[in-house]
Amino acid sequence: MSACWALQGMSGPQKSVLISLADNANDEGFCWPSVAKISKRTCLSERAVQNSIKWLCTAGILSLQERMGRSTVYTITPASYAPPQEMHPAGDAPQPPHVVHPTPAPRAPRTVIEPSLEPIKSPSASETSADDETIPHEKIRELYNQVLGGKLARCLGLTEKHRRKIRACHNLKLEGKFVVREGGLSFWEGLFNDVLDCPFLLGTNNRAWAADFEFLTTAANIQKFMEGKYDAR
Repeated sequence: MSACWALQGMSGPQKSVLISLADNANDEGFCWPSVAKISKRTCLSERAVQNSIKWLCTAGILSLQERMGRSTVYTITPASYAPPQEMHPAGDAPQPPHVVHPTPAPRAPRTVIEPSLEPIKSPSASETSADDETIPHEKIRELYNQVLGGKLARCLGLTEKHRRKIRACHNLKLEGKFVVREGGLSFWEGLFNDVLDCPFLLGTNNRAWAADFEFLTTAANIQKFMEGKYDAR
């Protein structure tokens, strides 16, 4: 009955009576000491012992069986211990807090937005930004080498910088059109062939300078070339 020692939620006299009974109980929790014996062991009055026994029965940890002419048999069940809740007189019960409900503010007028009757236009492919998956970077490089490889420095491989420049070209918009994107590879082939007719870009200039793949795939330079700004040089 060592499990009784850890139980809480009872008064000192109640715990003393419980421990005294547990000390007398066998392994099954049965014992039958007299009230006088319990009183002597706990130094409590017999009335205090009886009140404690009554409370322990109410808490479920103790049950008793009275026998005529013999001492009462007590059964201790620590696993059934459930201390009763203390009852307070109605006058001592705490009053619920007084809740003051604020006066609700007047509702703001609702604004009703009428749905537009105009159909929603989805952006076309030419109106959206080009991405790397739709741009034939490698084919553009091959076209450059095929058309201009004998006149200008060849491009042996694409760098991330090259890809960014080509992507910017595909997003170049002139007179309301994405001329590079809409022209596709035909635009690039035409551009590179037109460069063959531009001596300035091929190196015939007083600076001994010639265009290269990076120069011809720069959006600003393509715009200048299409505007004829390299023709008279």
